[in-house]
Amino acid sequence: MAAVKLSHFVRVGLLSAAAVLGSLGYAQAQAANEVVLGVIGNSKDMVQPYTPTDSASATSLYHQLYDGLTARDPKGAVVMQLAESMTPNAAMDVWTVKLRPNVKRHDGKLFSADDVIASVKYMMDEKNNFISSSRINFVDPDKLRKIDDLTIEFTLKRPFGLFPGAFADPLLKMRGLSADGSVTGTGPFTLDSFTPGQEARLTKFADYWGEKPGFDKLRIIGFRDQQAVTNALRGGQIDIAYSVPYTDVPSLTKDPKLKTIVSDGIIYPMLAFRVDLEPFNDKRVREALKLVVDRQQIVDNAFGGNAKIANDILGNNTACPPPPVPQRTQDIAKAKQLLKEAGKSNLKLELVTDGAYAGMMETAQLYAQQAAQAGIAIKVRRLDPATFLNRWRDWPFLVSLSGDTYEVTASSTLTAGGSENATHFDDAAYNELTKRLEVTSDQAEQCKLIAQMQQIEYDHGGDIVAAYPKTITVYRDTVNGLKPDLFGRTANRFGGVTVNK
Repeated sequence: MAAVKLSHFVRVGLLSAAAVLGSLGYAQAQAANEVVLGVIGNSKDMVQPYTPTDSASATSLYHQLYDGLTARDPKGAVVMQLAESMTPNAAMDVWTVKLRPNVKRHDGKLFSADDVIASVKYMMDEKNNFISSSRINFVDPDKLRKIDDLTIEFTLKRPFGLFPGAFADPLLKMRGLSADGSVTGTGPFTLDSFTPGQEARLTKFADYWGEKPGFDKLRIIGFRDQQAVTNALRGGQIDIAYSVPYTDVPSLTKDPKLKTIVSDGIIYPMLAFRVDLEPFNDKRVREALKLVVDRQQIVDNAFGGNAKIANDILGNNTACPPPPVPQRTQDIAKAKQLLKEAGKSNLKLELVTDGAYAGMMETAQLYAQQAAQAGIAIKVRRLDPATFLNRWRDWPFLVSLSGDTYEVTASSTLTAGGSENATHFDDAAYNELTKRLEVTSDQAEQCKLIAQMQQIEYDHGGDIVAAYPKTITVYRDTVNGLKPDLFGRTANRFGGVTVNK
């Protein structure tokens, strides 16, 4: 990976990337064979991928610089990436990983078993405070063994049958270290310059092992909020919007120079409250907060109808049928009764969000209006991404996000110690079912366990899941080859994508 250089945006100090582009003029700022991606920026982003927080801007950067051992294809299947194969022993507590041969790093060296071992050890070292380390907590980092340059033996702390899928997590990228100590990757682009929260400039990696992009330069520009991204798209400052407010989609589609891709998705916002704190530790309060939701209104207004009604379980990310539980509907009278029984009438709450993904802010504002009907006063507080994410697991009431398969989400979001457990949910029966799911390879048995887990979520969980939205990517008609993607990566997957300017 090229050394990070000071860019024009560092020298201009307080000017945002968008403001600089506006002053330069679009025609002057754009290269002929360059794609410009607009995303919500986070000033705490880093080049190295093992960070304490996650953000849309960091995700966009890491997709270009690094690869994982495995990945999910656009329809959700696990596919090999840097790994060529993953083979367990009979007990599923030792896995042998064979690497793809002749994969070049950005510094010219070959990617090897040493890079995998160093990456996994760094991820799992508690002092590095990596957000997704708990997703591979079944690995014993002290028992990683190099068989040869392309083979690693993983000895696990417990049997784990979902090993390939766990490493398909988009945050579990592999990295290398160059001779000078700088971080290097194997991804489709190399880094030219980087200003956190504002801009990254990248160049196509000629020796990339996978499908290459059909353009030479990529620029990722960070903006303050969703509306700024939309304005930049309208004004021609960017070619692709990572996401746009759903309420802006109808007007954007009227522009003949803009196109859209609509994907089914497993990424959705949810309202999360900490079940270990008052007043949320009272089941009656939790139920009341779920009963004030007008889900159809959120589908219609927050997502412009591009969503389906949800039922407070982390569903829409498994092929298994949901448990046979009643669909929650708005019941203001019942919510008031429950709050009165709990001694929590006239409840006052603060709901925090960074609004970094489409529908987040709109959902929060609509929920506050709906809750007011039951005497619940909710102040919606919007923070910049860095401030919000730095205390992500500390906020009592926040807008959270889910975006992975149920098997991964269960362990990371709803079990004790999970890296994304914003609700601090800790249910003994759920924890035990999660352990059983991890060692089960039979699909029917997996579905039986997941149904039981979702029943517990529905009854006791701290998440309000009002809607499952579709993902809408809006881009200029000069870009060709973007594809629908179940995981919301349309704006980040550039294999075979071309640009005509």
